[in-house]
Amino acid sequence: MLGGLDRYDWLSLALVAATLVAGLALWDRLPAEMAIHFSASGEPDNFASKPVAVVSLPAVMLATLLFIEGAGRVDPPADPSVLGVVTVATMALLAAVQGLLFAWNLGYEVPFELFVAGVGVWVVVVVGYTVARERRAGLG
Repeated sequence: MLGGLDRYDWLSLALVAATLVAGLALWDRLPAEMAIHFSASGEPDNFASKPVAVVSLPAVMLATLLFIEGAGRVDPPADPSVLGVVTVATMALLAAVQGLLFAWNLGYEVPFELFVAGVGVWVVVVVGYTVARERRAGLG
């Protein structure tokens, strides 16, 4: 990222920004104390103030983005597109988590089991993509 932004970087940053903008757009509708963590049964077990809940996940997203970019410089993938795809996919997952938090805190019924299953599918797809691309690039 430091050497110039590519399309994956811009898309990742756009997801971070969209997540923050969504929180700001929903600000007046969100409760003063928001559920930010859930037990395995889908019940909230940790809460934070609205400012912390709205800003913390975009901050974590940005830190994660920088971490992934740094890791990619230390140990670059054989296929250069892998790093960008994994970064965008990770930002999308974290944005979805923030969307889940917003929906739940706005009183919407959130199918927690379905969300967890979606995360499982995300893991399989992203890891499968990465392994396949790296294996192919390593053979070429």
